[in-house]
Amino acid sequence: MILQFSNHSSCHCLFQMSVWWQVLFLQFFLTLSCVYPCCASPPGLFKSYSYSLKSIRCTHARVQQLLRRYKEEQLDNEQFEDRSLEWQTLPSLSTDFYHWLQMKDLERLSAASRDLHTFWAHLDMKRREMEREEVEQWAAHGKGSRRKPKPSIPERIQRILTDLRDLMTKVNFQLRCVNSSNVSPTSPPALTRAVSPPSSPQAPSKSLWTSRLEGYIILRDLERYLTKLARDIILLKTKHRGPPGT
Repeated sequence: MILQFSNHSSCHCLFQMSVWWQVLFLQFFLTLSCVYPCCASPPGLFKSYSYSLKSIRCTHARVQQLLRRYKEEQLDNEQFEDRSLEWQTLPSLSTDFYHWLQMKDLERLSAASRDLHTFWAHLDMKRREMEREEVEQWAAHGKGSRRKPKPSIPERIQRILTDLRDLMTKVNFQLRCVNSSNVSPTSPPALTRAVSPPSSPQAPSKSLWTSRLEGYIILRDLERYLTKLARDIILLKTKHRGPPGT
């Protein structure tokens, strides 16, 4: 099964985790300059982190907007929220704070490249599914039906996919900068069989509601992941800031 329901999620627990992260994160960055001396950064690396952070924030805003629209149009409820829904092939969003602090730059960037690729593949798969559904709906309503003036959800998804590819390009550049040896960054995104279980003629097709929930899970987790990725880039940027005036 793609979707799983977890009994460990609760609003109270999520609130406590959110407050815990905010307090630790603020405390960490208040003392970061004392813990990490300024590192000699390869040319362009510090600026690349700055550009990545801007891209992440812009993409995060687009995902937020699309998630609201998706819930309104596909789930008929703009306020829909269900944190118990999970998709196992998406990157995990749970992080141990002290393990996060101890991660090496290469490890952090490699994980970012891999996770962005995974989200890209899931989102592109969902875009293709929604495009096929649109074509079937237009055919069912006849040739007289016209497309709505505003961009469709698949078109909005395509813009986000472009943003994710741009982010992967930046992260792969950063990977090459922090490692002098030969690095094999994540290859350009391609939908792989690992994203979803193979179907068989005997297997029943998933319901429309299940398909729509999948889109919700992808966008919801991508929004949360981009917040997590922003923290990683802020950390890397702070560690590799140049001398004053750069």
